[in-house]
Amino acid sequence: MMLPWRSIRLLQRAVNLWIFGYLFSTLGAAEWIWLHAAVPALPPPPGALSMVTHVFAYIPTEWAFGAVLLVMLLALRSIFLPTRWYFTTVQWVLFSSLVNLAWLTSTGGHQLMANVLFWMIFLPAVEPVKQNMERVQGSHVMYAAAGWIIRLQLLLAYAVTGIHKLTGTWWLTGDAVSIVATDMSYGPAWLSALPWFAGVVNYAVLIFQLSFPVAIWWRPTRPLWMVLGLIFHTATGITFGIVDMGLAFLAVYPIWFRSGEGAVAR
Repeated sequence: MMLPWRSIRLLQRAVNLWIFGYLFSTLGAAEWIWLHAAVPALPPPPGALSMVTHVFAYIPTEWAFGAVLLVMLLALRSIFLPTRWYFTTVQWVLFSSLVNLAWLTSTGGHQLMANVLFWMIFLPAVEPVKQNMERVQGSHVMYAAAGWIIRLQLLLAYAVTGIHKLTGTWWLTGDAVSIVATDMSYGPAWLSALPWFAGVVNYAVLIFQLSFPVAIWWRPTRPLWMVLGLIFHTATGITFGIVDMGLAFLAVYPIWFRSGEGAVAR
């Protein structure tokens, strides 16, 4: 089942806009984040894969700032022009390596973007048409598979996060949000002063994350849960200072905008 072209193109633009915005926001602290990280980079995995996901284990980290600028330039291009697979491949290699280089500052949003960016390599750069039908049908399977993997990646991120909360204690007792609010690194402290409200928020977050992977499959509930997601990520991003993480999840929403029935046609 081929996903609708409009959804694919919106996803490509949203992801590249996020990448450009995130990297642009790091330029002021580039020396600390990329050039002189506070902690050593994570050791690369064994085998040839390390040459792709941990480029800076093989080249000087002083080149990291140049990689940031190149990824920003490619992202800006892909917002306005067709997202060619070879440009996306370069973006994925460099962005993944940058995230692994500065892993102390990375979040689940960065990991989500790195995963989505990889599968975007296999999405079409322009809307498929019925010309040269044999070649198009062969590509159709690849496009559909990549699109559905991205869709499921978003749902998996929510499901794993929600299920992981169930394995602990404080989310089940309704105290997790209050505890996080008392952390000076996050806040806000006023939330912990309203335990009943913090408890409501606690269970609302838990219910949202566990129900999103189910509600998103049905057309009647999909828009409502996306609106709830917009509210949730905006609120947590501003309140807890993790705006880039919230926006990363929202950037993947376009892939679920429509049910995506139909074939390669205008």
